[in-house]
Amino acid sequence: MPDNLLASVRYVAKNPTTPADEKGYILHYAAPPGFPQNNFKIEPHNNIKMHDLRTSSLSYAENGIKITRINSEGMQPELFDDDDWIETVYLPELHRSLCETLGAKDVTIFDWMLRKRAASFPQRNVGDENEEQAQPSLSAHIDYTTDELAGRLEQYFDADKEKVSKSRYQVIKCAHPVHFHSSSLLTTLFTSSIWKPLSGPCRDFPMAYLDPTTVDRQNDLYVVDEVFPTVANEVFQVHYNPAHKWYWVPDQLACEIAIFMAYDSERGQEIAVPHCSFDLGERGEGEPRKSIEVRAFVFY
Repeated sequence: MPDNLLASVRYVAKNPTTPADEKGYILHYAAPPGFPQNNFKIEPHNNIKMHDLRTSSLSYAENGIKITRINSEGMQPELFDDDDWIETVYLPELHRSLCETLGAKDVTIFDWMLRKRAASFPQRNVGDENEEQAQPSLSAHIDYTTDELAGRLEQYFDADKEKVSKSRYQVIKCAHPVHFHSSSLLTTLFTSSIWKPLSGPCRDFPMAYLDPTTVDRQNDLYVVDEVFPTVANEVFQVHYNPAHKWYWVPDQLACEIAIFMAYDSERGQEIAVPHCSFDLGERGEGEPRKSIEVRAFVFY
């Protein structure tokens, strides 16, 4: 597998029929007759160079991305189908690994999600294996806006929200709320995302990470409401910019986790990392990708 390759990345494009003052949205359920499912477009941009994250000089402190290892011995892919196993075995081990790798005093894991690619992806053929599962996310995005995170603080920390908001925090990536933080409030808090394949080497729709220092925060980010039947989440989709520099982890193993920043309370979203999956094309091989992503608050 070459260290660097050319790939297609999907970016957001403003729909010319959308009014200039209308906020972006996408409905994650069947829209009423005559009502658009979304009001923007996602377009592929080809010949995007993917750089090898393993051999790069990027750092977590300056670029918000880090690759590390987790003790995955005995963690067979089928075990991840058991929610209780994830919460009693995988998440505590991930908690330990994050504290050790990042030098954190504690971590609060607040969300996790399994993704299992259907063979027909990006189409969805009725009856396909894993057709009902969450699929790889193909468009470049950031999971939270600042306003969205303010609501998450209220949801996850409740009475401690005021104390937490006065401390420093980062957000890193996770669907069932699982809390591991201690009762004492720590001085620094960050939010990040953590991604790993359930088996490796991963050569089927791997993840790509955009160096946040190459992002024009004023012009490249497009605010979108992801609307579900009972809730709406505010995220950033990303516009194409030729200055962007993308990275990936060739042949990522099941014992390797990618940690990437979503928010830093002292630096805002200055180093929040846009990300997406991408198709390796002829270089892709192996069974359809299965992966787990986790979101967490990290305290220092």
